[in-house]
Amino acid sequence: MARAKAMPAAGQEIKKTPDVAPEEKPVPNAGMETKELPKVGNPENTVIIGGKLIEIKPTKLKYQRNRTAVFYHILEMYPLSDILAMGPKSFGDGLDGDKKLYDWLVAVTDDEDLIREHYDDIDSDTIYRMLEIFRRVNKISELEEKLKNAKTPGEA
Repeated sequence: MARAKAMPAAGQEIKKTPDVAPEEKPVPNAGMETKELPKVGNPENTVIIGGKLIEIKPTKLKYQRNRTAVFYHILEMYPLSDILAMGPKSFGDGLDGDKKLYDWLVAVTDDEDLIREHYDDIDSDTIYRMLEIFRRVNKISELEEKLKNAKTPGEA
């Protein structure tokens, strides 16, 4: 039995209603959709530590002032195994090679919790990649090149 349709009043727009309800739509998922995490900064300046992508950024002044950042020179001059074997008298400040490397990694990442949690799992490839990025983002290579080119011939 069909319902009688009411007649529109004068001046009202007539709206046509469908005789049959449209097909049912699927119900949206109740939970949130998972999205891929955004990439971190510049891919050239990233390393993976503990399964996380970490971007190496220019080193903060506090690490340069306390001379932690300058440890990169030691990493360039000695093999990592030799550095880790150096005792507390090697650097004149009572810190051994292991502690100096740890402090440098904290300076480069500016994340002591990350380094503390994953220090034993960081491999030498990652450390040398961090060294390369550290030199680039802090413009050390380019400044050394300018200094070398500024020397007059015959200077050592």
